[in-house]
Amino acid sequence: MSRVKESSLYKQFKEFIGTKIGLAGLIILLVLLVFTGIALSIPSKVYSSWNNPAAWSEYPAHVPPSWISIFYPNKYFTTQKISPTNTTYFSPSKNIYINIITFSFNWTKTLPAYNVYFIVSTNTSIIEEVIYWTKPDGSTIQLTIPSEEFNIPFDLTSIRNTILSYITSITGKTPSIINSTVLSSALFNSPKSNLTVTEDGKYLVKVEIISSRPMNQTKAEILLLGNSYGLMGTDYFGRPLDLGILLGLPNALEIGALTSLVSVLVGIFVGGISGYLGGNKDSVIQWFTLVFLALPALPFLVAVSFVTEPNLVLEALLIAFLSWPFYAIIARSMALSIKSNSYVEADSLLGVPSYRVFLLHFMPRLIPVTIAYMALGVPAGILLAQTLAFLGIAPANIVTWGGILDAAETYQAQVNGWWWWVVFPGAMIVIVAIPFVLIGFAIERVALGER
Repeated sequence: MSRVKESSLYKQFKEFIGTKIGLAGLIILLVLLVFTGIALSIPSKVYSSWNNPAAWSEYPAHVPPSWISIFYPNKYFTTQKISPTNTTYFSPSKNIYINIITFSFNWTKTLPAYNVYFIVSTNTSIIEEVIYWTKPDGSTIQLTIPSEEFNIPFDLTSIRNTILSYITSITGKTPSIINSTVLSSALFNSPKSNLTVTEDGKYLVKVEIISSRPMNQTKAEILLLGNSYGLMGTDYFGRPLDLGILLGLPNALEIGALTSLVSVLVGIFVGGISGYLGGNKDSVIQWFTLVFLALPALPFLVAVSFVTEPNLVLEALLIAFLSWPFYAIIARSMALSIKSNSYVEADSLLGVPSYRVFLLHFMPRLIPVTIAYMALGVPAGILLAQTLAFLGIAPANIVTWGGILDAAETYQAQVNGWWWWVVFPGAMIVIVAIPFVLIGFAIERVALGER
């Protein structure tokens, strides 16, 4: 009695675990589908601009996630948008009009802004534009703006010559490495410390615009780019990784689902037919199955992708073309087990047509397994598709997590310590596989009668 009770408790425990696992998988899948809906609602121009570096010029490049500032509040910060505090206008002569836009802000961080963007536009042509940047200690830097930057957003690299002259006048030498961070330090660091220590306090910025006729400013603001951004940071071009991962989610699910659907249906059908027929026909089908199984998947897909222009459907079909033999072998073993049952032999002796025997006895028992392996096959399709994208083989104009990892490898994210560029897309490939594994595991337990 104790053994029977123990066996019953064990089955109940397995049933409880299987139910909870399947429910957890469904909840995670529902969350992924919600985010997929959000991704599909994003305008198509965002997708097309992903591979255009100029579209992300106002974002800080290769910076960690903004939540890292919780642990280092004085070291990491997000982008600040500064609006003008005052605008004055006067005309010293008949043909000269001067507009002065004043900005002020307090800076309390131990590091300078990653970069500074000036966005000032007017409804008229400009003769001259000058920026006066005053630090808390009272020192002022005069920045003359080149004419090609009038009425368009520009950053510190656009006025680098003026800033480099200032740095040289203070330090006595020109920096060997010139980037936005070095240029920004000239605006935020104290000249008393030889531009090595950031000044905290109130900064005053005046933009003086001279024109030949009266003007109205259409937009005026300053962006102090932070050294952290978003939930997952940015890549080398300033592209937000959380956006990239969101944009890549629909493509990953689509190719995974399509690959699994085709490969499992073909494999289960071929394997089921093979096991049912038996004899020489089974041997021939198994020989072809093993030939496909022996094909090296990755080199084959790489070779075919170079010959044909890849698209999402074609790539999914190619992956399915190499994946179905795995399911065919499983289905064949199950079909051989079903074939040995007495009711199958009885139908054959009674003269029931072969196709009817197959449809009545084999397919109903193969369908639950088919559904289970469809769920389990989605992660395999996603992983192989992302591997191809990592190798640089992916449909044009789509965002893939493998492509993000490929860019991280190209720009040596690991060497430069940009861990977020590698961790988040890699983790997403694992996370998106979890619900399908849990659901497939739960269905498989039910299909095999192990509840």
